[in-house]
Amino acid sequence: MSAAPAGAVAAGTRATARWRWPALLVCWAVSRGFLVWIVAHEVPFYPDSRSAFLDLEVYARWLPDLTAGRLPVDDMWQYPPASAFFFLLGAIGTAPTTSLIAAILVADLVLTLVFARASMRAGALWVLFGLLVGPVLVTRFDIVPTLFAVLAVLSAGRPMAVGFWAAIGASAKVWPALVLPIVPRRAALRGGAAFLATVAMVAGLSALAFDGLTGFLGGQGSRGLQVESVGALPFLVANAVSGGVSLEYRYGAMEVTQAGAGPVAAVVSALAIAGFGWIAVAWWRGRLERSAPADVAFTVVLFSVVVSRVFSPQYSVWLLGLGVLCLVTGRLHGPVWLVAVAAVVTQAIYPMGYGWLLAGDPGLVALQVLRLALVVVAAGWAWYRVVIAPPAMTDSDDGVQRP
Repeated sequence: MSAAPAGAVAAGTRATARWRWPALLVCWAVSRGFLVWIVAHEVPFYPDSRSAFLDLEVYARWLPDLTAGRLPVDDMWQYPPASAFFFLLGAIGTAPTTSLIAAILVADLVLTLVFARASMRAGALWVLFGLLVGPVLVTRFDIVPTLFAVLAVLSAGRPMAVGFWAAIGASAKVWPALVLPIVPRRAALRGGAAFLATVAMVAGLSALAFDGLTGFLGGQGSRGLQVESVGALPFLVANAVSGGVSLEYRYGAMEVTQAGAGPVAAVVSALAIAGFGWIAVAWWRGRLERSAPADVAFTVVLFSVVVSRVFSPQYSVWLLGLGVLCLVTGRLHGPVWLVAVAAVVTQAIYPMGYGWLLAGDPGLVALQVLRLALVVVAAGWAWYRVVIAPPAMTDSDDGVQRP
């Protein structure tokens, strides 16, 4: 059989490429439309999906203060001031929750296009991962800081761009600052200067627009041990076995207020300090440079989630956003897929079975054990491959060391 002419092959390749973008956009629209439909309607196969609206209603409740130029520091406000610019989008139109969902969808579409521009496979993976996250994807604003964190990682090799994008994200929700270790030590001055200058600029703009600029620090500092965190698991197991564990709604989440919760939270915080110190030493010694930037960012953020006093369902958005980049440019495929499975388990816990979890239902507590086990194993696996045993460096033909 004769080979096809080169021109015919090239034409076929161009035709395939031409259809990839429309196909991706159709898949994105269908998947996100499905998530919005689940949130907007009580459907038999997805019980209690309407509870995902609760955060949107809180965002909407902040609008009178925000439009008056005040941050609602006395109403569960816990975000850096720049996030208020996003929440103000809820004032567009007559239905704040609808406007906010529309803004979240726009941010998600932009993130999908950013991924697809880097790699069509990355765009397709993000469309899939959005479904794994579930309706929380379209009812929380976490897609916004995730977008900036992804832009920072995609800017690896340009330290000032990394610092700029990480600062924009951190000005809305602190965690994108955790991607800064992808900047090599030799370029730390440029990346750090760009980060600090951008944070200062955004803070200045926020100060012009709102009062109560530092109020979020009190909200963050007052948070306790959230029931979904790793540290709270012993209390959930105890509640399933014997009941009587005290829980309280504070700062937008259910927290353990049982005796012993304070010391456990302190131990978790100590582990976080020790772990970040270890990461800092590895960065200083250049060990993190042996891994792909996406792998480094994913590992640091995943570790921060495991040792956090809070592990809300929307954290899956952060982890899978960075995880997409690991799958297309890095080596941490196994840990990323474990986190993806954990995201599906998280959907079964929240919103579908959250009330049962709080009541100590053994089945839901078992799902929480599975969820946390998957994430902890993923974190340990990623930590070993990036921090403890990174790939060896070899000299390439161009004289640059590469993993």
